[in-house]
Amino acid sequence: SNVSLITVKTNQKTVGEALIESGIIEGEQGPYGLYVKTVNGIYADYDTDGTYWALYVNGEYAMSGVDVTDIDTSATYKLEYTK
Repeated sequence: SNVSLITVKTNQKTVGEALIESGIIEGEQGPYGLYVKTVNGIYADYDTDGTYWALYVNGEYAMSGVDVTDIDTSATYKLEYTK
């Protein structure tokens, strides 16, 4: 798998806002908040092939979406293409 490590400098408060602002992710609002569909131009479509972008914080599967995950400058965030 190809992994891109990206450092984002931002004044935003949440991971989602920072990633949208920097053009890394695209998505749409869903019943649980922002539904990330594209990361670095790679599209995941759960409806067609069961793939999705999973968020990890410090290696742990996140229980909240990117748009409600507050930025912790000591944390590492990962979006993983998952099926």
